[in-house]
Amino acid sequence: MPDTVILIDGEYIRKIFINQSYKLDVPKLVNEILKKLNINRDDLLRAYYYTSPPFQSSNPTDEEKIRYAGFQKFIDFLERQDSFEIKLGKTEKRGDNQYSQKMVDVLLSIDLVDLSAKSKIKTAILMAGDSDFVPAVKKAKDNGIRVILCCSDKKNQYHMSLWKEADKRICLDDTVMKNCGK
Repeated sequence: MPDTVILIDGEYIRKIFINQSYKLDVPKLVNEILKKLNINRDDLLRAYYYTSPPFQSSNPTDEEKIRYAGFQKFIDFLERQDSFEIKLGKTEKRGDNQYSQKMVDVLLSIDLVDLSAKSKIKTAILMAGDSDFVPAVKKAKDNGIRVILCCSDKKNQYHMSLWKEADKRICLDDTVMKNCGK
């Protein structure tokens, strides 16, 4: 019976790859991390991908329409993958050319706590770097779940409190990114 989930903060992972000049292939990344951890693909219950669509004004510009179409193509690709589920927050505009994702971290945290409380999983692999996830990780561990953090190998790209709270850590180094990038 599948007992492992992967919870992916999509924007965090995307930025890590972009910062190293790689374009991320999410299904390849999932397979690479499972391989690194010696977890059989059949043991994966699901990979959850958390993100938000690009901002669209009430009267979208051509650029907004193009950006949204590209996003939708990416989401359609992920939805066709085995054992993938997409969870969407929303994007808000904050001033001139400032955008902010909303609800994404909360959706991920709720799923981590909910899955661990229902004893549906034994292992959660968290691809994130934000300290906002620390309370959810603590609760999942209290519920008997092993939490593995998968984050950047750059110390300025993850929060140390999250690093310390995880049971185990996997760093996304250049080798992993080469194997999972396009």
